[in-house]
Amino acid sequence: MFVKRLFIITLVLSLLLLSIGCSREKKTDFELGKSYFLASNYPESSIRLEKWVSKKKNPNLEESYAMLAVIYHDMPNRQAEYEKTMQTLKELGEKGMSAVVKLMENPTTASRLQNTIGDILIKNGSISIAPLMEHFNGANWRLKVYAQQVLMQMGETAIPALTNALNSTDRFTKSMAIEALSKIGSQDIIPIIEQNLNDPDKLVKVTAAVALHSMGKQNPSEIILNSLNDPDVDVRRTATRAMSQGFDNIPVNRLLPLLKDADADVRNNATIALGKSKSSESVQALVKEMEVDENEQVRDSAGKALEAIGEPAVEPMISLLKRTDDMELIIRIAQILGNIGDKRAVETLENIYKKEKRELIKNEIAKALNKID
Repeated sequence: MFVKRLFIITLVLSLLLLSIGCSREKKTDFELGKSYFLASNYPESSIRLEKWVSKKKNPNLEESYAMLAVIYHDMPNRQAEYEKTMQTLKELGEKGMSAVVKLMENPTTASRLQNTIGDILIKNGSISIAPLMEHFNGANWRLKVYAQQVLMQMGETAIPALTNALNSTDRFTKSMAIEALSKIGSQDIIPIIEQNLNDPDKLVKVTAAVALHSMGKQNPSEIILNSLNDPDVDVRRTATRAMSQGFDNIPVNRLLPLLKDADADVRNNATIALGKSKSSESVQALVKEMEVDENEQVRDSAGKALEAIGEPAVEPMISLLKRTDDMELIIRIAQILGNIGDKRAVETLENIYKKEKRELIKNEIAKALNKID
């Protein structure tokens, strides 16, 4: 009797487990292929996706072909399949390119494959424009910047869409469109950009001035200079970035106060510009910045600026070296002095080497002394 009951219970449990197993929804080849793709298991992903696209009536074909194109792109032994998949995406038109752009929405995929995805978009030319513009006009900043970069690489093909973006009510979209058009570099777009010099939005106005200046037009320089002290931080960032990227006759006296700006990007841009000016007038302020600025990038830029200025910066840095006990600062100054190679630094470096117990500092000072000798 007991054995019979045990048999019945076992049978019931087996049937129950079987029914549960049968009720579970089996993943499709597309779902598995996408999971493998996101996990960077591209061989397994391609096997699943190839099976999926072999049945032309399956859904999600655009996304499947987009992933396959990315997988094949960097596989030398699959270039025939790559070209065939690219042709299929081209035939799918904007829907195919939308699926390619959509891959960028996953941050992990974007960090690994953004160059490959960009190459596919550029190769497909005009049918990539509308999907890219959707993100360019969107609110996701990461995708907006990526779309701008790809559109710039597309060159003149992207000019009509970027020109149309100048009608946007969003200041950042308009400014990024102006920047992208200037990078494409066609002289035909200069009159279009010049129209934005009178834009009521100061960010758009200064971006237009910077763009024209980068294209060899000197007239907008005064707009850029007047924007250095604008209350709008985005305007100041744009103006100082222009200074840092190769402005002729850098206005040292107007940049020095910006080393105390509340915004780290403004301080950093101003610091880089002062380094390019190689003005001895800025040395003391840059030494102070390297010592006390709370932003690591700004401190690093100050050090590079002082190194670019060279000999006029040696005595002030020696003075700072004598009074600081901060390990990071001592090492950075030693490296700069070593690269400048001025013998005035030898005595101070040797004295610190004799007293210093921290091996990391001793090693860096030894390297600096070797460079000077």
